[in-house]
Amino acid sequence: MELRREDVPSYWLHEAGASPSDPLEGDREADFCVVGAGLTGLWTAYYLSVAEPDARIAVIEKRMAGYGASGRNAGWLSSEFDGKLEDMARRGGRAGVVAMHHAMNETFDLVVRTLRDEGVDAGLHHGGIIRFAQNPAQLVRVRAYFEKRRSWGVDAGYSWLSGEEVAERVRVHGVLGGYRNEYGARVQPAKLVRGLLEVVRRRGVRVHEDTEALRIEPGRVVTSRGAVRAPVVIRSVEAYLVNLPGHRRDVLPMQSTVILTDPIPESRRAEIGWSGAELIADGANAYAAAQLTADWRIVMGARGILPKYGYGSALDHDGRTTEAARRHLFEAVTNWFPQLRDLGITDSWCGVLAIPRDWTPSVNFDPATGLASAGGYVGSGVSTTNLAGRTLADLVRGRKSDLTELPWVNRPTRRWEPEPLRWVGVNAMTKLYRAADRREQAGTERPSRLSRIGAFVTGR
Repeated sequence: MELRREDVPSYWLHEAGASPSDPLEGDREADFCVVGAGLTGLWTAYYLSVAEPDARIAVIEKRMAGYGASGRNAGWLSSEFDGKLEDMARRGGRAGVVAMHHAMNETFDLVVRTLRDEGVDAGLHHGGIIRFAQNPAQLVRVRAYFEKRRSWGVDAGYSWLSGEEVAERVRVHGVLGGYRNEYGARVQPAKLVRGLLEVVRRRGVRVHEDTEALRIEPGRVVTSRGAVRAPVVIRSVEAYLVNLPGHRRDVLPMQSTVILTDPIPESRRAEIGWSGAELIADGANAYAAAQLTADWRIVMGARGILPKYGYGSALDHDGRTTEAARRHLFEAVTNWFPQLRDLGITDSWCGVLAIPRDWTPSVNFDPATGLASAGGYVGSGVSTTNLAGRTLADLVRGRKSDLTELPWVNRPTRRWEPEPLRWVGVNAMTKLYRAADRREQAGTERPSRLSRIGAFVTGR
């Protein structure tokens, strides 16, 4: 039967022809059981199968591999890691911060190499990343971020660009300057995750789609179709963690919208440049980020764009978004490229980011219970998931390595506040960021104090 667009939550998954298969049929035993067939779960299964080819590895997935953020994101494969440098330094010192930076750069290279070696066609194009400023306040913010990385010694791969140098690569309206990170590539994320699914299945991993995990316990995962017993259970469900008993406040599921435009007409392509197909983002507080597909469509995503955080950590409804969210994102397209105001929108969808209370991801393992977990990527998970998978594979096998010593391993975290404090705080942050962006666009020379208040409210 032909897959319809409405059967899946994103254009990406439809293009990849994703559909579930191999549901669990009754109870079974395994050496490792992974809950969640997104990128974290599949990379973990991949590296476990490489380290222990004879191991019995089971992956449990409620819908289909890539149904969540892994198959709905804007397709940014990068070395970016969402975490506060100061928090990392408190656990690992300056050396730990530098080690984390180098690990992310190496992860980017490893993902590119592994996809090539395993024959996964994810539409990868290595063009780097450009983050630019369109007003003086954004320029201060973007430059401060760049200088902070330099002062910490975590700027390998980064270079500063003048406004003219940015415009030589991509002719964004009113650009004043920005930085480039060479460790960035566009991907079709659903083809990445579905290709990885095929790889792990060839390696003997059983991925049971259409199988909902109801409870995760030491030594056992109880599902809608039976139980999987395993001495090691790895949880990799990202924002869907809030659906598991007792975890409603562990992460905050922030909804994020993505739009896909019609192809840019050939007559307009020379006007905007972008022949290198770099990943690009602006320096706003509620910033927008985009990739250019091989057929010259713009994929635009953003944080803090409608719909907002849902009361009680409510999740999205199968990727459906709103006309207001589509319109808001298209305004970002035309703000960058006014000549594209007549461009149509082909598709749109939304997904959820898992945000820990301190806005920093982590990898965890308790040998006493055999329970492990990873996540909280705050939207930068396309490559970070690979680092998490490699780290988990070492941790659960009791192997000490450079990866298991990184400062995000077994990092203590606290829970989000109960409602209504959580809802009030997060939506206040969103409104403050938008108000700050309006002020900055109106002509302030420095970043608005409203953005600092917004960050203070939620600890961002």
